[in-house]
Amino acid sequence: MNENITLNNSEWCIMEELWQAQPQTLMQLVHKMKEKQGWSKSTTNTVLRRMQEKGCVRYVEGEKARNYFTDLSREEVVLKEARSLLNRAFGGSLGMLINTFV
Repeated sequence: MNENITLNNSEWCIMEELWQAQPQTLMQLVHKMKEKQGWSKSTTNTVLRRMQEKGCVRYVEGEKARNYFTDLSREEVVLKEARSLLNRAFGGSLGMLINTFV
């Protein structure tokens, strides 16, 4: 995973859907995001476009619609986010993190 890629809350929502099942079409994602987040079609489309630009998702032109995929595993994204938190909040010190939780 590109170390410069970070996900905001909106991007996490879409990634969670793609990790559960992929590929998914724009309309499948629109319906899920409408149900879970109250998003409009344009909001979902905008978030997907930005995620494409960042390299988080890609699409393949299907017969009737684009099929969206992610090449990033949930595990690698979670690990990168955990490292980022450790560095930002605890100066990279695992000991400080553990002491905080204790």
